Amino acid sequence: MKKLAAITLTSMMLLATAMVVGVVAGENPTSVEVRGAVAGTINGQSNLVDNSFTWDPQTFAGFYYDIKNDLGTETLKFDLTEGNKLSGDEPRGITYTTTVQNKEFEREIWGNFKIIGFQAEKYFAGYNQGVDEASGSDIFYAESTDRNSLSDEQLEKILMDDDDEMTVTSGTPLKLAEGYELAIKSIDTDGNKVYLELSKDGSVVDTKVVSPSKDNANELDKTYYYKNPKVGNQNKLVTIGVHFKNAFRGASQDLASIDGIWQISDTPTEVKADTEYDKMTINTVDATNGVITMNNKDNAVTLSKNKDTTLMPGVNIKTADNDTLRFYIYKEITEPGEYQVRGAVATGDFAWNPQNFAGFYYDIKNDLGTETLDFKLTEGNKLSGDEPRGVTYTTTAQNKEYEREIWGSYKIIGFQAEKYFAGYNQGVDEASGSDIFYAESTDRNSLSDEQLEKILMDDDDEMTVTSGTPLKLAEGYELAIKSIDTDGNKVYLELSKDGSVVDSKVVSPSKDNADELDKTYYYKNPKVGNQNKLVTIGVHFKNAFRGASQDLASIDGIWQISDTPVEVKADTEYDKMTINTVDATNGIITMNNKDNAITLSKNKDTTLMPGVNIKTADNDTLRYYVYKPVTIAGAAAVAENVTEVKAPENVTPAAAPETAEPTPAPENVTPAETPETVTPAAENETTAPVAEEEKKSQPGFEGIFAIAGLLAVAYLVLGRRD
Repeated sequence: MKKLAAITLTSMMLLATAMVVGVVAGENPTSVEVRGAVAGTINGQSNLVDNSFTWDPQTFAGFYYDIKNDLGTETLKFDLTEGNKLSGDEPRGITYTTTVQNKEFEREIWGNFKIIGFQAEKYFAGYNQGVDEASGSDIFYAESTDRNSLSDEQLEKILMDDDDEMTVTSGTPLKLAEGYELAIKSIDTDGNKVYLELSKDGSVVDTKVVSPSKDNANELDKTYYYKNPKVGNQNKLVTIGVHFKNAFRGASQDLASIDGIWQISDTPTEVKADTEYDKMTINTVDATNGVITMNNKDNAVTLSKNKDTTLMPGVNIKTADNDTLRFYIYKEITEPGEYQVRGAVATGDFAWNPQNFAGFYYDIKNDLGTETLDFKLTEGNKLSGDEPRGVTYTTTAQNKEYEREIWGSYKIIGFQAEKYFAGYNQGVDEASGSDIFYAESTDRNSLSDEQLEKILMDDDDEMTVTSGTPLKLAEGYELAIKSIDTDGNKVYLELSKDGSVVDSKVVSPSKDNADELDKTYYYKNPKVGNQNKLVTIGVHFKNAFRGASQDLASIDGIWQISDTPVEVKADTEYDKMTINTVDATNGIITMNNKDNAITLSKNKDTTLMPGVNIKTADNDTLRYYVYKPVTIAGAAAVAENVTEVKAPENVTPAAAPETAEPTPAPENVTPAETPETVTPAAENETTAPVAEEEKKSQPGFEGIFAIAGLLAVAYLVLGRRD
């Protein structure tokens, strides 16, 4: 019997160890959700028109949009029927339309091409005929055989379109996308002919000679192009173009300056009628007018609460975990790099809020989010720093329930496009759980102390921790089980920060008639900025077990706010913005650009305040938007071809060439810098699926832990028999 008990206990511990979940908030985000405008009931009123809602590049930042040329035509319309259903029968509940437009290459001398937004990405649809190859405007068209991708019912993703100048050498090839590299094999003694070799995944696929430095060289002489033999249904399509400005022959290595790169994918995307993409099917393809339409033929979608549905690649639908209908479409970005979560595009005076700027804080479950940013322009496209101010910002605190609802509610506020804690609300009592954090804190209202704390964790997911695996929290905190008493009633806990113990406490989740206070660990931080004895960490323990080799406990609630507050005192400056008023009673903060005039001149990127920038178009016509810069961690190292290269000492220059200066890499190959402060992951509002259109979730923790619990009980019973 003792042997059986030992086996039972060992099984229990192994199972529990397998279930341990390390929780760390504040790590670099691995994805970002770009949402569209919220449809349904907002602020108590429905914004549906005849039970329909439409998104376009103005109301959904995930759709392709080019601010310089004002390009982007994707539209997605939802028509709801009874029961919040998007019918898969006629008339379809979902319709999508996109149209080809002409766009100049970034190296404008190459002319223009056909571009189209498709499934929230930019695609190549065909080359346009130019004047001639010598001028450069007709090279890609003339050298291609099947020039119109849409006529062949396919599109190619645009990988590179850049006119930045950079230097490559015979020892450092130009790295392109999809495994391609363009290498200088040699340059002739006069420095006129550059012998090039293109390889893909290490295998040579093309060789060519360009002559950028010869006398009277024209654009065709200076341009390398790769005529891909077969790209899906297209024959001899130019998929790569590189413009050489000049070249040098050196004693140890050769080098050349390039100032134009063009590349499209050699793996096309099919756009043939009746092609299915998740819930959507291509309905029509009009190559003459450049129009593609899609609908949800035979795929009804019901917008029931708390669902996350993949509509098509690049576009998902999320509904609120609320009986009131509220939903939005979104695009999830996972590729490492730097991104702009932009707001609606403006051409004059404009106001942004969580509906038209996805960067602002918004909680779809509870319809929370009040940030507004108002621009008033004066003559010369100026945002005055004098009265009346050109930029005004307002945000208001709201009450929000904890994810573990039994803890009650607290004051939340969006500030500078992040969510912050503004104060605890008084609950009923500590025994019920709703008053613990309020009662145990001394200075409970952060806004009264002219500060806010970033919300790091608010979670009710169930997980297991053991005495050998502490619960990892944000900002260097860890909560460890030091021991559990023989009856399994008292759990001795120790909280450390950066390896140093800062608190210890006992909780009793498994004792008879345990109330919420017995089950909740809280850390009363002695000093958080201007606040004394503020609860910054709370963890709810569901139950606990004492084991032979290690102890374990189940937790189902975590709360943490930062111990480094953000000051919101009047006259505090944040870049161009200054806090104007702080009304702690009504929970309102206002800011403006006092003494900081801003002129919206062309092609500018201005930091307005942390979390919000202004971007203007590289165009004489005023066009601009605000955006939130986001970095997804894990960006690749700097591409070799953009490393600064010094010319060898013994260089034979070509006839009067311009000096080739290495320049930064194009944006799509430059590594992202990791920001010092990273936004915590968005709250998870998705539960297990109830219909086909929902995403499948992992098996629930409850069942696994129930098994562990039964094993523990078996061990205790068998132990008593022995």
